[in-house]
Order: sequence, then structure tokens, then C-alpha cells
Amino acid sequence: MSHTIKFVKEVKIKKDKTILASAKDAGLKIKAPCRGKGKCGKCVVRVLEGKISEPTKSEMKEIDEKKIKKGYRLACEATAQDSVVVELVDK
Repeated sequence: MSHTIKFVKEVKIKKDKTILASAKDAGLKIKAPCRGKGKCGKCVVRVLEGKISEPTKSEMKEIDEKKIKKGYRLACEATAQDSVVVELVDK
């Protein structure tokens, strides 16, 4: 039988900093083989709460519309517009 553990880490961020950059500053690792250029689609996160920037062209290309509506975004493209809760997604 497997169990789950939920890790929560709250971090202060600077305005207009991407989720990927903010995670890196906080010591959290998110896969980003393209180094945050929005080209690989590996840095997918899910925004559970809060206001986030509008999806970019790169996000629309890498993530289907249904998933975007469910809160899935590219960490290298999305920026928090308010306090947000983000889930790290294994992809």
C-alpha cells in the first residue's frame, strides 16, 4: 500500500518573476531542460488557488486547453498576480 505526503513551502516572491524562477530561489527543483524558454513543456505545474498571468503562446502550444482551464501552466511562463498555491506536477 502506498501513501502520500504533502509538502508545503511558502515563499515571498518579487513581482513579475516566473514560478520557475521563484521555485529556484526557494530551493525547489522543477524540471526545465529548455532552461525556462517555454519550449520543452516539462515544467508543468498546477495553480490551485490565486490569480495568475494569462496563458502565453508557448503555454497554449505545450498544454491543451482543457488542462489550462484546470490550472495547469508552464512554470517558466506563468507569473503570480496575487498570492497563489501551486502544485508541483511530475511529468
